Amino acid sequence: MIMPVVLSAALLVLGLVIGPFLGIVVDRSVERLRPRPEHRCTSCRTGLGPSSLIPVRNWRDRCPRCHHHKGVRYPLVDGATALVFAGLGLRFGSVWMLVPYLLLGVVLVVLSAIDTETHLLPNIIVWPSFFAGLFLILVISGQRDYADGIQSSLLGAAVFAGFIGAAHLIYEPGMGRGDVKLSLTLGLFLGWLQPDPIDTTRLVLVTIIVALTGGGLVGLAYNLIRSKGRAEIPFGPALAAATLAAVLVSGTLMDTVSL
Repeated sequence: MIMPVVLSAALLVLGLVIGPFLGIVVDRSVERLRPRPEHRCTSCRTGLGPSSLIPVRNWRDRCPRCHHHKGVRYPLVDGATALVFAGLGLRFGSVWMLVPYLLLGVVLVVLSAIDTETHLLPNIIVWPSFFAGLFLILVISGQRDYADGIQSSLLGAAVFAGFIGAAHLIYEPGMGRGDVKLSLTLGLFLGWLQPDPIDTTRLVLVTIIVALTGGGLVGLAYNLIRSKGRAEIPFGPALAAATLAAVLVSGTLMDTVSL
């Protein structure tokens, strides 16, 4: 069995390699453009060629047309992917649950970047992620004789989407439909960690509380710093961050938090 530290280091490198390709998805999915093997300048949208996909080295690239830096989005996506992969490697080791949660990590990084820039969670990513996650959970749970995992994942999706959906109905400007749809996927993967229905419900509720608290504090701080007006803060990144944190520390969290 691979040592967790060695696996985590390997996943860190893998995340850096995959990150530039996730940058393509972030850049093109909202406009539904055909993927091309290059980044675009975030200022003038000029294509930067295949060399822009070389991790780390490309972070200082400048656009040949407008001469601006190509944008901080790309190194942030690269770095976030690497850190998420490394953290999941430490959390799961080389066990069978690792690959599905790496795929969840990819989805969380991509959707967080898109929502931060555009305040959108595009259906072209959200729904395939949900159905792919559901498929993986059903297949792997069946192979591993983990029927309780199927039930708890479905419960997690229902509880998470139920609470976020209720918040959407109560205050639509603060909670969009995309957040509700995303919560289905988040609930699936949170529930899969806890075969007990009570533990599943507790984990989902704690995650929602953390997301609401963290998102609210970030929004408050941002609007205090702004010199003009009030800005709406996208909630998708807060949901993603809280879910990732819950996945990484779920065992300790259930032992120390009671609801």
